[in-house]
Amino acid sequence: MKASSAGGITQGWDGSVYWFRNSQGQWRWTSHYDVYQQRTGAGGAAVPASSDTVPASAAESGDFEAAVAFALDQLGKPFKTAGNGPDGYDCSGLVQQAFRRAGVDLPRVANDQYAATTPVRASELRRGDLLFWSEDGTARGIEHVAIYLGGNQYVEAARPGTDIRVSGISSGYYPNYMGRP
Repeated sequence: MKASSAGGITQGWDGSVYWFRNSQGQWRWTSHYDVYQQRTGAGGAAVPASSDTVPASAAESGDFEAAVAFALDQLGKPFKTAGNGPDGYDCSGLVQQAFRRAGVDLPRVANDQYAATTPVRASELRRGDLLFWSEDGTARGIEHVAIYLGGNQYVEAARPGTDIRVSGISSGYYPNYMGRP
């Protein structure tokens, strides 16, 4: 695929990912050609993402079982830095791809994913909610995300050298933020 240029800005395939500008003029990337096509249109010019990214049925019911099922199907696959599947994932790549199966279009990085959720308290957590950990305790410092399974368990792509796994919430590693897509 050749990169296209508009006004001196180059977008397209760089050998590993597709680069494009979003509707706010920010550079974004994806490893998925179908997402690249959706965001850029047939002519390569940037187009805004659809505002109807969450089907009403999933948004209204909060039933994200398709996302949970997809994430659990990835158990045992390796953590892969900047991984967006199918051979490996980082934490936010796993969450993004899982929720895509539930019809929810989440941003690519963990702190942007938190910004796209409705905050919930620990007492309100339900299966399919997202858990976020922050390096410095602030939302801007969020560096890890996982999908809550219920019963103080979550599925995560933890860090290099580990496989996608189910872990338990513990006082030594308690999420700073929680959100519902």
